[in-house]
Amino acid sequence: MSTAPVKKPVNLPFLPKDVEDLVLWRKPKEAGAIFGGATAAYLAYVYNPFNGFTIVSYLLSIISLALFLWSHLGHFVSRSGPPVPEFLVKGVTQEQARQVADAALPVVNKALGYVGVLASGKDLKTSSLVVVGSYTAGRIFALASPFTLAYVVVVLAFVLPKAYEAKQDEVDKVLAVVKAKVDEAVTAFNNNVLSKIPKAQPPAPKKVD
Repeated sequence: MSTAPVKKPVNLPFLPKDVEDLVLWRKPKEAGAIFGGATAAYLAYVYNPFNGFTIVSYLLSIISLALFLWSHLGHFVSRSGPPVPEFLVKGVTQEQARQVADAALPVVNKALGYVGVLASGKDLKTSSLVVVGSYTAGRIFALASPFTLAYVVVVLAFVLPKAYEAKQDEVDKVLAVVKAKVDEAVTAFNNNVLSKIPKAQPPAPKKVD
C-alpha cells in the first residue's frame, strides 16, 4: 500500500516565527483577522472621500482606543489585556540582535556587491536589468497608489506562501523549468550580444625610470 509523500515544511527566511505562522495560515483566526482588517482598510480607502493619511490617522486612533478599553475593561468580562509581544516590553537582547545581524550580513554584502558593480558601469547585464526594472517600477507606481500596492503586497504575502505549501512539488517543477529557460536565454544573450561588445582595456602600467 503506497503512502503519499511527506511534504517538507515551508520555512520563510528573515521572518519571525509568529509572522511565518500567520502568512502560512497556521493560526487561522489571527491570520483571518489581519487579512480581513487589511481588506477592510483598503476598501475604506477606495470607497471614501478621505485621503490615505487621514485613514491611517483614524485607524491609529481607533486601534489605540480599542486597546486602551480592552486593557482597562477586560477584567469585567474575565478577559486579560491585549497580548503584547515580549520584545515590545523587554526589548531585543544582544543575542537576538546578533542573530538578526548574522542572518542579514550575507544579504547586505551581496546587495552592496551589486551596487558596486552597477556603480562601476562595466556590467551591461546588471545595468540593463536595473534600467528595465526601474522603468517598470515607475510605470507601476504611476498606475497604482502606494496604499494599493501595499494591499497587493499583503494579499500576495497571505496567498503565495500558502499556495506554495499546498502545491510544493508542482511549483518546484515549474520553477525548475522556468529557471532552465532563463539560464538558457541569459547564456544565449551573453554569447550572441555581450561577447561581441568590445571591452575597454585597462591602462598600461607606467614605466618607472
